Amino acid sequence: MVLTLSKMVVSFCFTVLPEIIRLIVLAIFVSWKSYRLVRSNYKYMAMINKKSSKFICRKNPDSEFQECAICLSEFVEGEKGRELECKHLFHRHCVEKWLQEYKATCPLCRCSIVSEESLAEYRRVKNEQNDSIIEKELALILLSVLHGGSCRHGF
Repeated sequence: MVLTLSKMVVSFCFTVLPEIIRLIVLAIFVSWKSYRLVRSNYKYMAMINKKSSKFICRKNPDSEFQECAICLSEFVEGEKGRELECKHLFHRHCVEKWLQEYKATCPLCRCSIVSEESLAEYRRVKNEQNDSIIEKELALILLSVLHGGSCRHGF
């Protein structure tokens, strides 16, 4: 009985415990990276919000609806839009995607909406998240654990 118990303790200490510790450490790193991405995204969007205002398109009988210079579609009543500091109007989704994915400037007049340094920092954190090996390793460990220690799917 004592021999069996000691074998179980040794087995736990040398096989299960290291995997649990590794899983905990990886979970901490994944959580930290996710926090950094969320914080970076929040700060970047806060800068965009400072330099622009949101609106909902209302029909005005005196003027025709303008069109979004990004997607080239006309504004429709009830659509969400964003007016940049330079007074240019765009669909909210279009200009936010432009500012997050392409340039930190107005698509029409190229006035700066977000500083290039802020854009570079935002993209760096985003790229780190996309290229992260840690998340892939965590997924492989979780798959391994779910399959009883050996994954039969080639991982």
